[in-house]
Amino acid sequence: MRSLPATLPILFLCEISFLLGHGLIMTLLGVRMSLEAFPSQMAGLLMSCFSLGFVAGSYWLEKRIRSVGHIRVFAACAALLSATAILHGLWVNPWAWLVWRLFGGAATAGLLMVMESWVSGESTNENRGRVLGWYLVISTLSLAGGQWMLNMADPGTFVLFSIAGVLFALSLVPLSIHRIQGPLRSSHDVSAKISMRELMKRAPVGLVGAFVAGLMVQAFFAMTPYYGQEIGLTTAQTAKFMSITTLVALIAQWTLGRVSDRFDRRKVILCMALVMTISGVMIVFAARSSYWLLVFVASFHTAMLHTLYSLSLAHTHDWLEPEETIQANAKILMCYGVGSVVGPFSASLLMHSMGPDGLWLFLGAAALGLAAFIAYRLWRREPVMAPEEQEPYMPLVPMVESTHYINELDPRHGPHQYELNLEGDLAPGHDDSGYSPA
Repeated sequence: MRSLPATLPILFLCEISFLLGHGLIMTLLGVRMSLEAFPSQMAGLLMSCFSLGFVAGSYWLEKRIRSVGHIRVFAACAALLSATAILHGLWVNPWAWLVWRLFGGAATAGLLMVMESWVSGESTNENRGRVLGWYLVISTLSLAGGQWMLNMADPGTFVLFSIAGVLFALSLVPLSIHRIQGPLRSSHDVSAKISMRELMKRAPVGLVGAFVAGLMVQAFFAMTPYYGQEIGLTTAQTAKFMSITTLVALIAQWTLGRVSDRFDRRKVILCMALVMTISGVMIVFAARSSYWLLVFVASFHTAMLHTLYSLSLAHTHDWLEPEETIQANAKILMCYGVGSVVGPFSASLLMHSMGPDGLWLFLGAAALGLAAFIAYRLWRREPVMAPEEQEPYMPLVPMVESTHYINELDPRHGPHQYELNLEGDLAPGHDDSGYSPA
């Protein structure tokens, strides 16, 4: 940590508090909806509203960051998240919760945009990989820790909603008691435009993989706590299940990524999709046998699930020029965002018609569809990139959700800074981002 820019440890403290609260309330809502006998369709719709708010907030709040600064937007979003967390407990009504989830999604997008753009802006080409590693480790551990906090009180009471609200409010403290400014520079790249059609022509597996990743990841986080309650798991068991299956992804990120550096990434993704298809069916039977067998089989499923976006992004980068990556990353994340809106509600509809097992059958079916698409692309014998020609893998993955700024931390495509020379042209050393210090 001592080798990092001085503001980043402070920002990481904010991140820990925020993601502890985020992990807690995401799991708590699924459990509470089951306890309140909300129909599964409503549970899925609530989580889809969160994703919809997140996508909308990502577009609108970026302009606010530019106009009023990072710290003010962070403060406003943290306050809004704290309020919505408490309102969930004060007014237990599914239609009211739709509104809280919509605003909560927008506020979450704002906090993540501030943190990720700040981390990216304060990083250099030399320490970018190390900063990204710290960010991902802290994110994963904090998210899993928040899910474990479900054991702290009865989810049928107001207490856990209050704890989540307190954690969101506490995320403001590190920024408030230190005399720091927002990042003085941005990490905007010199980027070339690339159309969605051209991107689909070059790397169709990358785009489809990103969409399926959004579909599956959001459905998993939205509906698994609800599923746990429906099959009779205790609150403690649900919390352990969510934490363990999240932590497994931390190891899988690097393991599967290194494997993909040695083989055609499409074939690696195909194998992952087949594992998710088979494990999705096996989980249905494992749940009827024992709790720990359920956790064991589900860990194989989530190890693949949480790595899918990262590998899809890496595969797409293999077919891009460096100056095209920023524009391409935004479009890939858009595909992920569309999937994240569709996934939870679609999974809930299947759960309504088939029972709790419908969640894993939905995830397995989505993985099977991806496997079939990749098999078709391979059958067509399209151009194959040799492993030594591939870009090195980097674990750039939204564990629950993320913004396009996380892609700027990729050390493979570090930002090029520019400054004005005497003739008024941009030259290396100065950024023209338009971001103003908070």
